[in-house]
Amino acid sequence: MSENELEQILNDIKTRKPSNGRDNTGKFIDEGLNEDLDIDIDIPKAENKFNNFDTIFDNRREDTESEAVGELDLDAFSRTSNRENNDNENENDNEDKPKLDKKKKIIIICVSAIVVISLIVGIVFAVAGGKGEETTEPETTKKPTVSQKVEEKILNPLTGEAGFSKDALSTRPVAVVVENEYSTEAVRPQWALNEADIVLEGESEFSTRLLLFWADYTKVPEMVGPTRSARPPFIKFSQLFDSVFIHAGLSSSKGNYIGADAVFENYDVDHINLLNCSEEGKYFGRNNERYTAVEHTGYLNGTNLPELIQEKNISMDIDEAKFSTLNFNENAKALSDNIASSCEFVWSRTGISACPKHAKFTYNESSHKYTTTDFDSRYGEANLAFENLIFLFDETDYVVKENYKGSGNSEIYCNYRLSGGNGTILSEGTAVEITWGVSDGKLWMKTADGNDVKLNPGKSYIGYGSSNHGGYITLNPAVE
Repeated sequence: MSENELEQILNDIKTRKPSNGRDNTGKFIDEGLNEDLDIDIDIPKAENKFNNFDTIFDNRREDTESEAVGELDLDAFSRTSNRENNDNENENDNEDKPKLDKKKKIIIICVSAIVVISLIVGIVFAVAGGKGEETTEPETTKKPTVSQKVEEKILNPLTGEAGFSKDALSTRPVAVVVENEYSTEAVRPQWALNEADIVLEGESEFSTRLLLFWADYTKVPEMVGPTRSARPPFIKFSQLFDSVFIHAGLSSSKGNYIGADAVFENYDVDHINLLNCSEEGKYFGRNNERYTAVEHTGYLNGTNLPELIQEKNISMDIDEAKFSTLNFNENAKALSDNIASSCEFVWSRTGISACPKHAKFTYNESSHKYTTTDFDSRYGEANLAFENLIFLFDETDYVVKENYKGSGNSEIYCNYRLSGGNGTILSEGTAVEITWGVSDGKLWMKTADGNDVKLNPGKSYIGYGSSNHGGYITLNPAVE
């Protein structure tokens, strides 16, 4: 082999792209060693060149942090006169050995040199972080990607709040009827109003009735109530969210009055009548801690609700075609420039059964919520708070049911047409006027410019009033 050929081999070595230096077992490797060598070697010069490796790497040892690390100065091979003389002497002492053995020796020496160079280059790149070339980390040390680091944000579909169960996204909500008979102090404070995702309050006989929604039926608290009987408007509103309807009793059809019994059947509503359960407390119980009539004592035991639903063989797979989508801002913000630090809401003022109740809410700037004392038995403590207040005005009809329960007296029911209309939404101390309606069984709400309403994350109160019997809302009413 000529000197030029040897220099060419060494030049190939120095320009070889470094690997990660290790195989799967952790041992150092060099892929170039698999190539076959067929070399015609000039033995004395080759040996002399190899003897200079120590000198070259001693000179290069200080340069491991530079991008030129591992490069060999081939000119250093020419500065070897002293070692060449020594090598020539060694060669003369061994003239009687066959040249073929010497050729094999040089091949072994060159292969060993390749291994040494590969080891050094691999170690340097491992220590220096592979400057100039990108290295591949072992599979076990790969860092997670950004998408793996960031947890998926699952939002409650009824509140827009994070931390919701991913499994619950595919399940139906539940809606529980709770009473608010305004002439009876013993029904307040109610149980679990502050834990519901949405509280709807609509007009009923004597006063108002409540419908409490939970998006995750496995999170309903232990005591919800006082639970009361079903009314058609509340059943129909619950179906805008594909809810399982839970009640304690129901109104029956008679004369020209179409009761809850007919609505359940005609609309094929999944529902649970707690009065059909034992009163021992597993699913339904009576709380007698306060003196009142028995109809004001019933409660749902929400902790066992999943078992009750399974026992009733009710499917909890949600039907997206029947579920109204509520839109939420990512972060809370003002809805408009209209200040709404307080409000007063009236369900109706005219008709044969005008609702006697007025609802009052006040905005708390520190909590960013609207509070009310309406559901406290002592009338003075704010025991309920909401991020959003939604007031919807619908057309209503009053229907008289004669000879109620055989008493000879009449009963007057308020029915909502679910026909849509105007409304007002309050949040973050501001208010916006909206229109609302129902299309294909879904609730929609839009601002004056035709865009979908965006609520702020948090719990919502829905005041469901009458547009054709004098219902109204007053923003920032004068303090009496």
